Amino acid sequence: MDYKVRASRSKALMQNEHFQLIMKDLQNQQLEGFANSSADEMEKREDAHAILRALKQIEYLLQADINAEILIEKKDRHRHDD
Repeated sequence: MDYKVRASRSKALMQNEHFQLIMKDLQNQQLEGFANSSADEMEKREDAHAILRALKQIEYLLQADINAEILIEKKDRHRHDD
């Protein structure tokens, strides 16, 4: 897929209020899972931690698409300026 298309789709998601609210709700649910787990519920905490890592990875991937477009276009501009 073209990097501009990926970047555009990623920007749209990152700027979409509904998407951001869903991501925040999912994070909060997992944080509550940590806070409300008992000492013997290690698996529950591990699951919550894995989900939080996955949510963070989604954000990193979306931002990477945006950053890639910025870097590629900056490189192209620099190449044309020479």
